[in-house]
Parts: sequence; C-alpha cells; structure tokens
Amino acid sequence: MHTKNGNKGFTLTELLVVMAVLSILGTVAVTSYIGSSKKASRSEAYSSLESLRMFQEQRFAERGAYTTTLADFPGFTPGAGAQYTYVLLTDALPTPVAVPYDGVTVAQPDCFIARATGIAGTRVFDDIFAIDCNNNKNF
Repeated sequence: MHTKNGNKGFTLTELLVVMAVLSILGTVAVTSYIGSSKKASRSEAYSSLESLRMFQEQRFAERGAYTTTLADFPGFTPGAGAQYTYVLLTDALPTPVAVPYDGVTVAQPDCFIARATGIAGTRVFDDIFAIDCNNNKNF
C-alpha cells in the first residue's frame, strides 16, 4: 500500500497483478476439476464392463453360450445417474485393440463384447470402452 497525501489504497498495477494471479489459479483449478470428474466417470464404465465380463463368463459356464441381452443379468445395475449406456455383442475385439476403440469388430464364434458408450450431454460423450471374452480391453 502506498501513501500519498494521506490517502491509503492500492495502485491500479497492484490490483491488476492480483487479478492476473487469481485468474491463473482459477483456470488451473477448473481444469483439474474437469479432469478429475471425467476420470471418476470413466471408472464407472471400467468397473461395469468388468462386472459384465464376469456375468458373461458365469453364464457361459452354466449354459454353454454368451448372451446379448442385459436383462439376463438382473444383478447388473450401473447405478443411478449412469453416464454410459451398455450393450452386449457376440463378436470379439480386433487384434490389437485400437485405443480408443473404434467399434470395428471381427466375428469370432463363442465370444462377446461388452461395450460402454458415453451418453450425449455428459463430459464423457464420445467415449467408447469395450472388453471381450479374452479380457482384451481398451482401457
């Protein structure tokens, strides 16, 4: 603070420096928050896909075939506010697995793909993650 003729206060330069520093800190904080939020949302997809793989393997052990119907797994619930949609296919992931998974499949008998696709309007829109019967995954 400067004193001139008995007036106390900040100069315009000091205020501009403080505003610039606060702007930089705010930008870093928002960017970090968005990254953390996206990472947390993606972990939902990862754990749900692993669960679907386990359900599919259990079904194959019991019935000798995989399914493409999520309703066959009443224990599978992605949770309220899920940011992904899930689908089961009876193909296999391409080898090597492209990252990010581009949706191209190579048909193989007795195999499946569990795929999670980000819902429009969420931070994870356009994310596509998948896992197959051989535990090939793109996450």
